[in-house]
Amino acid sequence: MLAPNLTFCGDKIVIAGLWRLWMPVLFMLVAVTSASQVAYAAEKTEPGDPLVKFLRQYVEQAGLPGAVIGIGYGDGQMRFAATGYAVVNPDKGMTRERQFYIGSLTKMMTAVVVLQLASEKRIDLADPIAKWLPEEFRDKIANARIATIRDLLRNSSGIPDYLDGEFFFELVGRDPQHGWRNHELLPLIAGREAHFKPGTQYNPSNSNYILLGVLIEQVEGDHIEAVFNRRIFEPAEMRNTSFGRYPRPDDLARGFDDANGDGKLEDVTDFDVGDQLADGGVISTAEDLLKFGRALFADGILLGPNALERATTDTLFAGEGSYGYGMMIGNTDWGPVWGHDGMYFGYSAEFSWFPKQGVTIVFLSNGRALNEVPPVTGLLLSGLFGKAQ
Repeated sequence: MLAPNLTFCGDKIVIAGLWRLWMPVLFMLVAVTSASQVAYAAEKTEPGDPLVKFLRQYVEQAGLPGAVIGIGYGDGQMRFAATGYAVVNPDKGMTRERQFYIGSLTKMMTAVVVLQLASEKRIDLADPIAKWLPEEFRDKIANARIATIRDLLRNSSGIPDYLDGEFFFELVGRDPQHGWRNHELLPLIAGREAHFKPGTQYNPSNSNYILLGVLIEQVEGDHIEAVFNRRIFEPAEMRNTSFGRYPRPDDLARGFDDANGDGKLEDVTDFDVGDQLADGGVISTAEDLLKFGRALFADGILLGPNALERATTDTLFAGEGSYGYGMMIGNTDWGPVWGHDGMYFGYSAEFSWFPKQGVTIVFLSNGRALNEVPPVTGLLLSGLFGKAQ
């Protein structure tokens, strides 16, 4: 199998090997785009479609079971490609209708609900998170009395990640179908040392979004799935999106991961590592995530312009980009990009919104790559947008 050789040149990534493999397919992709935007945006998944060819080669190179790409355009049209397997033994081919765990893409939705509550004056982003925690945890969780809701949204609270170490995964191993709730993780967050003074630096911690989930449930007086249904899924018409649950939905693609570290993928679908959690428990489809992107960024259904501007400009430097309120804010040779990537046990995801072009790209897979490959979205840009400006 051809191994990728990555060379970094400023913001550009030259991918020797993989680029030679995919270049003919991407050339066809840009040719189709240039010829007819409308034709390109049609919903096609035929084997001869260059997007399908590209995705098939990517999945094979990465060592993934299957995947779906969705592209949403400013005029509302959508394009999809699917390849590989949704189920193995017996084998069932991947289709665009399949659901996937979206991992940390859930954080974008959690941030939206928090900003909605702030817009309604039900919370203040300057409130310390301790205000919304059970009294017994206000002094046990590091920085809780000084880290604000804004700090948590920006991953700048200094509160340690409950996933650090192996303890949570040991609990999952003992009770694989536990049905974890946000408040149950408070004891796992408590009793750890703060990493730094709130607001001084970016450091991703899933604990931030668990605590925001506790806040949401406290303010709304309801379970988080009911809140997301009312505030996000129904307004955005995301009919095939929910939090994870047992029994697993029939349309959920089975998830595969190298659970034993032996270089082989095993079916891990039935392990609950966060079904009801605000940091990563949502399952969705490519089409529904395109609807989410449109409702959030294009149509103003989920957030008003002031809230969206704050979410995308009140940022902290985060390595290769900046982090706003539940999303990465970056730049490409084709202009700005906002979004998130996500990992869940047996699943991986990418979500990218390009405000200049009004285009959303979604990638969903029922596995985590066995081989090193670059993100899908970056490989598609020249094919979608043509020559870099």
